[in-house]
Amino acid sequence: MQNVLMGSGRWAFAAALIVLMSGCASMTTQGSETEAAICEGIGGALPTRSRADTQTTIDDITRLYATFSAVCQAQEGMIP
Repeated sequence: MQNVLMGSGRWAFAAALIVLMSGCASMTTQGSETEAAICEGIGGALPTRSRADTQTTIDDITRLYATFSAVCQAQEGMIP
């Protein structure tokens, strides 16, 4: 995910939050308001795809979308 994460500090922040929240997701059946707010913030900042993306970028974005979908199930519709 180097291209996605290193290109911008916000992607590193978003990825870090997703990783941190992935441990919490299994502890609760209903996400808290804080978790929902974090997911909504991350969802609004998810990268979009471009025809100019390299295969590495495509793979990185695909993994980021999958992680977001798994951790932030209620906000899955925010994936571009």
